[in-house]
Amino acid sequence: MLTAYSAQSPKPGQDVDSAVGRAIWLDLVDPGEDERKRAATALGAELPTREQISSIELSSRVRIEDELLRINIPAFARGDGGRGVLTPLGILLSPALLVTLRYAESPAFDRLAKTAGETRPGTSVDAFVGLFEAVAGTAADRMQELSGELSQLSHETFSDRVGHSGMLRRVLFEIGRIQRHVTQIRSALLGVQRGLSHLCDTAPKWISRQQLTRLQVALSDLKALGEFDQQLDDKMQFLLDAALGFINNDQNDIMRVLTIVSVVTIPPMILAGIWGMNFKTIHEYDWPYGYVFALTMIVLSMLLPLAWFKWKKWF
Repeated sequence: MLTAYSAQSPKPGQDVDSAVGRAIWLDLVDPGEDERKRAATALGAELPTREQISSIELSSRVRIEDELLRINIPAFARGDGGRGVLTPLGILLSPALLVTLRYAESPAFDRLAKTAGETRPGTSVDAFVGLFEAVAGTAADRMQELSGELSQLSHETFSDRVGHSGMLRRVLFEIGRIQRHVTQIRSALLGVQRGLSHLCDTAPKWISRQQLTRLQVALSDLKALGEFDQQLDDKMQFLLDAALGFINNDQNDIMRVLTIVSVVTIPPMILAGIWGMNFKTIHEYDWPYGYVFALTMIVLSMLLPLAWFKWKKWF
């Protein structure tokens, strides 16, 4: 899909080619060959392939060729509605046109598209700066939401309500889900931060000082989010350890009960085994109250170990 954004409102009945020619930003989402050719013609340069954008070599992340800036981010957004693998993002910028090449939907681009539709950036560089600001803002909002979810999980994990043991299993699944989102955000921020850091050091002359300052502010925000990301990691690890610790305690409680039951039932089983033997020389068989005596001894053999365990505070 190819979407064109211009500095002016589109004219009624304007065709696609005319819109592309007037655009300052072309956003391509999993484009076809025809859409790639239109964008390449408008930009005046070949677009990279998905394999080239996905390259993890640092030397291929940021390149400046005359009046064309290329930034490749190997892992930016998940495909299949956020359930698939991480997909790359390619950014190509010239003084006249910004081209973004991606293969999955992204809240950051939705945010930028909304801003571009309302304020209409004046140049391609303004749209480019707005893209990084949108990435930083969207990542901050998402990480804030995840932090709130972790706080709720922490409250549930350390609660003492009925059904706490069964709830711990759900906590483990929720921690795994949050970890997946944090990993995606971390991968995207790392790629964006590396590209932006290199760009701020070697910015081309056609990026103004004011625009460069905005990029540096966005870079500072990304670095701050990196520290916040570490806090989320620490909190997730703590909750994971706590949940596993509670589960282990529950298992130990079950094993303790089973151990007490097995120890308590050993003496009566021995007595029942002795009196259950069919030897004629067993004197208790001839006692008038032998049956009552046997039952009393069996009950006492169970109560005495229980009293001992209770005195030791083992349960």
